[in-house]
Amino acid sequence: MKILVYHWAAYSDDFLVDNIRRMGNHVDVHEDPKLIEDDESSFDFFLRCVKRGYDAVITYNYVKFISIACNMCSTPYISLTQDSPMLSLYDASTFFPCNYFFCFDSEQYQGMIERGIENVFYSPLMVDSDRLYKVAHSANNFEQKKYSSDISFVGSLYSERNMLSQIEGLPDYVKGYLAGLESTQLQVPMVRFSQMSVANNVIEWLRQNLVFEGREESAVSYNELVDNLIDREVTVKERRMMLEHMKERDFKLYTMSDTIDYPYIRNCGTVDYYTQMPKVFALSNINLNVSLRSIRAGIPLRVLDVLACDGFLLTNAQPDLFMYFEEGKNIVTFNNLEEMDDKIDYYLIHEEERKRIAKEGRQVVKESFDYKERLEGIFKVVGLL
Repeated sequence: MKILVYHWAAYSDDFLVDNIRRMGNHVDVHEDPKLIEDDESSFDFFLRCVKRGYDAVITYNYVKFISIACNMCSTPYISLTQDSPMLSLYDASTFFPCNYFFCFDSEQYQGMIERGIENVFYSPLMVDSDRLYKVAHSANNFEQKKYSSDISFVGSLYSERNMLSQIEGLPDYVKGYLAGLESTQLQVPMVRFSQMSVANNVIEWLRQNLVFEGREESAVSYNELVDNLIDREVTVKERRMMLEHMKERDFKLYTMSDTIDYPYIRNCGTVDYYTQMPKVFALSNINLNVSLRSIRAGIPLRVLDVLACDGFLLTNAQPDLFMYFEEGKNIVTFNNLEEMDDKIDYYLIHEEERKRIAKEGRQVVKESFDYKERLEGIFKVVGLL
């Protein structure tokens, strides 16, 4: 097959291209950051690329201009969602018959079905388990010392993008309402109270004071936008609380976020996804994952990354996890930060059990989330195999 991949620096873009090629396909890669920003001059060039003739165009996430070009050329467009929320999924172009959506979040998938979009499928994210494992276990003596720790966390604190708390003139009744909602949400990770309980007067105030730069053809509701802002705020607070629980522990944080407010935390900076991150996962006794609250049900890529490296993972519970994993056998989850603390204490002193769970978790990832098997299934659904 002849495949065109639009590369926009998403995590795993390189893995996607390499694995499609390994399956014996010809792959061309188109890189243009302007296209994802809806730049019309970039679209004209991309359309000429598609007209050269491809069996399919593939991207991580969804780009409207790619769908328009593929629809004009009757070329299948395979969109592999990696983010949630993804507001581009509300665009009118999602109804084009050329589109094939593979959603990693079962709630995202169900929402698209309910909107009447065809060719939507539930498909968890993919991981190159062999390549990550090889890098993870190639650390030299210096790297082993550098990356070893009892506990580590790789990821953003999102404090630089915390929009609700930055709104000027927020009335006390709105502040109080949102604070109560967020506090309750922090106690029950798998239930999104914001989706059910935002009062009409709060929505109305936010509607009048928050401008959404959307397009007329977008079907996203204002309530959904507010939900996503609340999800972001809860994520920021939860990660801040997580850091406070790490005060007295051997803990390393790998982030580009500002940690000036956490002098007790070792901020080790960022790590490269392909060459450094796997070593962190393999050399940490416990790898923490605290999912973005906007990922409502899906299995985040970070979960698969850690397990592919034979790392031990302690993650917040997500509904989709339990379609594939069994608690205490090949994954360990927590429902609140107090439970996280208890499980950290337990697994730091139960090394053999920790290693067994990590080994079995990697086996699940190899069997159910590897690129080759996932891509073959996707190509069959689209009619390419």
